[in-house]
Amino acid sequence: MQDNMGLSGKTVDAKSIVDRGGPVVGSGISIVGALLVLLGFVLPWASCGNFKLSGLDIVTQSLSGELSDMGNSSGTLLCLVPFFALGTLGVALLVIPSSLWKKIPSPVKLIGTCLAGLFTVLGCCPTCLFFTNIQSSRRDAGGFIQIEYGFWITVFGLAVSFLGVLVGIGTSVASIVMSRKTTVEGTQ
Repeated sequence: MQDNMGLSGKTVDAKSIVDRGGPVVGSGISIVGALLVLLGFVLPWASCGNFKLSGLDIVTQSLSGELSDMGNSSGTLLCLVPFFALGTLGVALLVIPSSLWKKIPSPVKLIGTCLAGLFTVLGCCPTCLFFTNIQSSRRDAGGFIQIEYGFWITVFGLAVSFLGVLVGIGTSVASIVMSRKTTVEGTQ
């Protein structure tokens, strides 16, 4: 027979594990993803010969008008990628203490996790626009423009962040369903 005793001597049920652990794990994964996005943004995104540009270089040179080959619109919109990563990071950092505090209802945690997901999806939009502009530039320039590892680290960070959001949303929904199920069973 297995007991469900925690370290403090209190019993641990599945609802408390899902209610507290799930959003914390999902937020932790989103934090790692957002940090990867921020790291990848300052690493080289594109190169042409020995000349390499980070995401930050592309943004600053697009804003000053120095970079016309890579597409000014996609370069300017790239400034949104770190802002959305910081938004994801901030929301994920707020979801962790709110998950551990019992008085905050599960729908609030679900809203916070959905907000982190919105930031992650919005961070994907300028990244995808940049990718399509680079691909068209590669065709026009005969393949001399290359996509570098910083871009791929950013894309991987966005995917990890989105995975954390899915874990957080899934466990938040499971927590709401479990609380409604116990409410229904308690009234019968």
